[in-house]
Amino acid sequence: MRTLLFFTTIFLLCISSAAFSYIKGKEALLFQDMPTVVTASRQSLSVIESPATATIISREDIEHMTFNSVSELLRYVAGIEFFKSTGASFNIGMRGVNGLQANNVLILVDGRPIFSPTRNTNQCALIPEVQDDIERIEIIKGPGSVLYGSNAFSGVINIITRNPESLSGTHLTSSVGTFSNALYSITSGNRFGKWSYKFLAAWTQKSNIEDHNNQIKGLMKISGEAGYEIRPGEKATLSFGFSKGRLAVRPTASISSFDQDGFDGFLRGIYHRDDLKMDIWWRHFEASGDFKRTGHIRWRYDNLNFLFQNTFRTTNHTVVYGFETRFANLGATSYDSWHNQFLGSIFSEDRWRISTNWNLFAGLRVDYHSEAKFAVSPRLSLVRFLGSNKSLRFSVASAFKYPSYLQNYILMGTPFFSHKGNRDLEPENLTSIELAYQLWNPIGFSCTIATFYNNYSNMIDYDFSYKDNKFHLTYDNLYSMHQYGVELDGQYRFSKNFLVKANYSYVWKQKRDGVTFGPVPTNQINGEIRYNFDFGLWFDLRIHWQDTSECTLGLSPTNFSTISLRGLTPQEIERAVRNVKYFSSWHDVDGYWLGDLSMGYSPPGKWWKIALGVHNIFHERFKETSYSERADTTFTARFTMIF
Repeated sequence: MRTLLFFTTIFLLCISSAAFSYIKGKEALLFQDMPTVVTASRQSLSVIESPATATIISREDIEHMTFNSVSELLRYVAGIEFFKSTGASFNIGMRGVNGLQANNVLILVDGRPIFSPTRNTNQCALIPEVQDDIERIEIIKGPGSVLYGSNAFSGVINIITRNPESLSGTHLTSSVGTFSNALYSITSGNRFGKWSYKFLAAWTQKSNIEDHNNQIKGLMKISGEAGYEIRPGEKATLSFGFSKGRLAVRPTASISSFDQDGFDGFLRGIYHRDDLKMDIWWRHFEASGDFKRTGHIRWRYDNLNFLFQNTFRTTNHTVVYGFETRFANLGATSYDSWHNQFLGSIFSEDRWRISTNWNLFAGLRVDYHSEAKFAVSPRLSLVRFLGSNKSLRFSVASAFKYPSYLQNYILMGTPFFSHKGNRDLEPENLTSIELAYQLWNPIGFSCTIATFYNNYSNMIDYDFSYKDNKFHLTYDNLYSMHQYGVELDGQYRFSKNFLVKANYSYVWKQKRDGVTFGPVPTNQINGEIRYNFDFGLWFDLRIHWQDTSECTLGLSPTNFSTISLRGLTPQEIERAVRNVKYFSSWHDVDGYWLGDLSMGYSPPGKWWKIALGVHNIFHERFKETSYSERADTTFTARFTMIF
């Protein structure tokens, strides 16, 4: 009853304040620009012009997130499957594909990939969680390989950090929460004439959700950049960054998590001149951990990447084109030796303005991989404008994903078991068809309706055999599958102060035996109520619901130690091997409700701001997977000084 009374009071207070500011707010909103997105086409376009469905997490959204994980905001995006495998690590899928070591979404930070080629998985712990440093997050749904290559399979998430001019000073933030969750950071940036700089230092830790005293993440992050404007439209930037610390990882569901010490660093140089861009970066990663079954494991890799991109314009055509190269090597205790790989690609996409009301995007990318050879990624997107603020779009696109280092090169085993990579694997493929409607209205209702069909082929998974009294595990292109779904995403802005959001997503997925998959709920609903008072006080309530989902537990060498084949006939051995192959049976994960409540005070013109938040306000003791820790309610307080 007290909770109901609290929310009723807040709601009535917002309605009363909205009535007084309604006319003023409507007038201010009329001058708002339509949101733009860069990631969908490597050029700045409005959301209704985009060749792919796009969702933008704005700077205001990020400011209103008090929980010490900006990535949690992705949970409230239609079509995103988000779950934690430990209190420190999480997995992100999109449009019906997710799981431990999820690798179907390409995550970028300012256009730079952060995935690990070991398993092609995203290094989610390396996502910058410092709210002071993030300008916005662009989520592009559907195949993105036409512009970004391998791993841009189900979509692309680009985390765009703030530039020095928008910081214009130093932000010192302390964010602490229950169960030893903490984040301390200093972010500074400014511009002096033609020179600009930015610097970030942060330290964070997160505890296990169920065992509150078990520290399983502590990371230090330092980054910086220096820029020089040669002339208007021409600029050179040099940046660096590294992360160092310990976190818990869980390679498969049937293997318990273990601590991993690691270092990840990069050095990057960018040259811009009008529409031309040259981008070169080097990345070094190394990690080690004590795995119960095989002892101490170490691995490391180095990547050298180069991107050239230019834009050619005529009256009716805008062509983005370029090429990319990557030289990479990797070594690990579980591999037979160091391995080198070369990746090269050329890409181009033409935006053809057929008429005032019609745009056609036609793109093609060709990639070459020293092991998996060639992959081709086309995209065709036809956009019909239905007035100045709405559009209808039909898209057909293809994406691919190259095998990971592990799938190509792993070599390890025991007297009864061997695990060996396959260097003859072909790229996985996805073909997607999408129909979408988008409406943007600055003074009322905005929405996106998207329906899609995905067909996957050449999917890589475990392949088993039994010979010479030993189980043999390798990888092969084994199966195909298909999915379809729909996403409804809308918001209503009553005034410049009062905003309500809601979205719904549905996905039907084909179940395949032996596939490590999930959890992916069939239905998800998200909602949000936000109110900003004119004197600086704000509050934000987010609600997430998902129904029962299904997942498979995965496989590990430990599965085989419990099976005895002595005295069995050949038919019985074949049956036993088949049972091991399909050991990854499907399990149900109960649906749950999740709520986040945050509020804060940012007095205009002041040098400080404060925010408070409650994560899991319903105190649901749910599990996000059948093998993860139970969630708990956490409280967070954040204080920022600006000078």
